Formats: sequence, structure tokens, C-alpha cells
Amino acid sequence: MDVLVLGARGSLGRLVCDEIVARGHRTRTVSRPEARDAEALVKAASGAAAIINCAGASMQLGLGHGWRGYRAVDTPIGLAAATAARRVGARLVYVGVHHAPAMASCAYIDAHERVVRAMSELDGVVVRATGFFSAFASFLPMARRGLLVDVGTGRTRTNPIDEHDLAAIVAESAFGDGPREIAAGGPQVMSRAEVFETIIAVANRRVRVIRLPVWLGDASAAMLRVVHPRIGQLGKFAAQLARHDVIAPALGTRTLTEYFSTLGEEPRATLRAS
Repeated sequence: MDVLVLGARGSLGRLVCDEIVARGHRTRTVSRPEARDAEALVKAASGAAAIINCAGASMQLGLGHGWRGYRAVDTPIGLAAATAARRVGARLVYVGVHHAPAMASCAYIDAHERVVRAMSELDGVVVRATGFFSAFASFLPMARRGLLVDVGTGRTRTNPIDEHDLAAIVAESAFGDGPREIAAGGPQVMSRAEVFETIIAVANRRVRVIRLPVWLGDASAAMLRVVHPRIGQLGKFAAQLARHDVIAPALGTRTLTEYFSTLGEEPRATLRAS
């Protein structure tokens, strides 16, 4: 059985391809420009049993990861995949975002939900994931430099999921029957403050944590959107996460603490908030 995987070069996409092959199936891939082109996807997916869409704009902080916003990147890829799945009769699996209802207007969430709505009449599955472990790991270099910045009080909670666990869920969703939507989180529910403490432990040094008020996070995101849409939208998403818990059913098995324990020595670091 052939499966077309969009975003196969990303951290999740590579793992999904491994899972597909491990189940005895074959993978097909396309380039990023082809992923936005419905006609190219129809050609690439011809004869395939399923299309798995893991593609999207980077969630990495800082410059050099792309400029266009999530509606300009994630949505066109998702709509092209939906069109291709409809035309070739393939099952479509889409990696969406688990979120609180109050976050729906946020550009990052809305970009994904537009794709979900386009899938309403397809044979498909939306896997709504909480945050990836690797997204939190991106804070580690900053912690090793002695400074972390977060929005809010640090009290909101989430249960991020390991990409290996998520890849297995996504690959399994490509075959056979099952629910049309799957919310997937990890086994460990943590506050943002606890996540940062875990990161600081791995950094193994004294780290200053600056906590910005949520209103200042909103204002900063609005200004950033003018000069860099993606960073501005990511900032707005961070401000929303500072307001709302994002907790999904624990379908993953690896904890964030276990994941971070593989990234460095066990800690003797201290936390200094301001």
C-alpha cells in the first residue's frame, strides 16, 4: 500500500514515514512547492491509499524560519491535500491542533481549522495534537545562555506529546476505520512554570526567567505582525496559551521529563523569576 506524506522532511514527517515503512507499506513524498499545488498532489497521490499531511510553517522562534503567516502556508497546503484526496479517493489524515474553544480566532488555530472544515465530507481523520516535545526543546539554547522569557504567570497547564508517539498515532490513522477526530496528548500534565523548571534543570545553570504580562504579549505580537507576520502570529498564540489550559487525552506514553533527561545531565540548576 502506498501513502503520500506531506512534510516528510520535517521532524514529525520523518517519523511518520518510518512508521509507515515499519508497517510494511511504501511512502511517497513531494517538495514544498508541490505540496501547495493540488494538481501536483493529484498526480503524486494517484493510486495511493492515503495522504498524510504533516506539512506546515515552522513553530521555531526567531528569524530564518520563514516570514509568511500560518494562513498563507498551512491553509493552502491543507486545502490542496483535501482537493487531491477527493479527486483520487484517498483517505486523508491531517495533523491539526488541540486547543481551547476560546483560542479559535487565533491565526495559528484558524489556519488549521480552515483545513478541518474542508475535510468535512472526505474519508479522513484529524489528529489534534498538543505541543510537540521538540518545540519546548527550542528553549534550551536560551536557558543555557542564562535567560528565558515567557508570557503570563506560568500557571496554565498542558500535556505535550512526543513526536514518536504522535507519529505512531498518525500512521495508524491512515489504515482502517476509526474516529474522524483524535485528540492526542502526552501522559504528563505540567504547568508552563514546571516545563521551564525542567528545561532549566537540563541547562544545569542559573537562569533568569522574565514573565511578561499577557497584555504586553498581545501588544508585542500585534506590533510584530506588521514587520514579521509569522513571529507576530506565533506571539499571539503564545499569549493565548498563557490564558488557557490545553490538555488532551493521554495517548502518548513518553513523558516530557523523560525526553529532557536524554538532552543533558541531571540538574543542579536554580530558578530565579522576575
